[in-house]
Amino acid sequence: MPARSATWAAPVKGETYVMGIDDRDYMKERYRQRQGLAPGRRFWGFGKAAREARAERARKEQAVPLGSASWIDAKGRGANGGLWFDAKNRGFDYQKGRKVRFGPHPMQKWIILLFAASFLYPMYREARRSGWLPDREAALPFPPSGSVTVNAAIDPHDATSRMRVVTASPNAVVQLFDPGSDHHVISVYVHGDDDVTVPVPPGTYRMRVIEGDKWHGPVKFFGRSTTYESVVKLMTFTRRHFGGIDLHRRPDGTLKTRVKIGDPPPLLAAEGKGR
Repeated sequence: MPARSATWAAPVKGETYVMGIDDRDYMKERYRQRQGLAPGRRFWGFGKAAREARAERARKEQAVPLGSASWIDAKGRGANGGLWFDAKNRGFDYQKGRKVRFGPHPMQKWIILLFAASFLYPMYREARRSGWLPDREAALPFPPSGSVTVNAAIDPHDATSRMRVVTASPNAVVQLFDPGSDHHVISVYVHGDDDVTVPVPPGTYRMRVIEGDKWHGPVKFFGRSTTYESVVKLMTFTRRHFGGIDLHRRPDGTLKTRVKIGDPPPLLAAEGKGR
């Protein structure tokens, strides 16, 4: 039998037919084509497991499935050398459509304004109470230091405690109010740069301070230069425990005050006045 021929007739009993080497390779190649395998290196044997393992490796090398992890280097390149993300356009056309902001943050000016106000407002009030603002209205004589205006319901014999008032350069009217009813109890008049002590009835009171330069009476007080504040802490006076206030402002002061919005209420004519 020639080496390149093959006979497919049924063998006769007692005879043996052998397929040539080239015909065997041809049959293997045809089998691979029928199985959908790519032509390539020929393997002796028809192991299905080996073929499937090789096909699976080839499939994984071609693509990474959705949802799987893949190695990425420091430059953003994947396992196959491609970029993990698209390169951004940072050219002129891209920048032309963007709104580029220069200068400080919009909130920075408000922070600076609030910071400046915390310094400027106390300076303004100090200039106001010292008479730096123009006041063309005629001034009245300010009552003598130590004189008081007392609620008519207060008995002078009940004033068994003491209140001391030390003023700075502005004139001052220091008032005591009942914290429950907000009724006026007593007002003390003190000239600037003075130190007086006056009798007051024992009790717990809300202290309010009116300061200014030119006196315009018990209704307008100091006119445009009027400043009005309330002491945050309630003041308690007893026969043995006296209280008071020093109106010299300093950073280490222990008596905190709160600015009162609006004008102070006028002192009623029915209230008595005396030394």
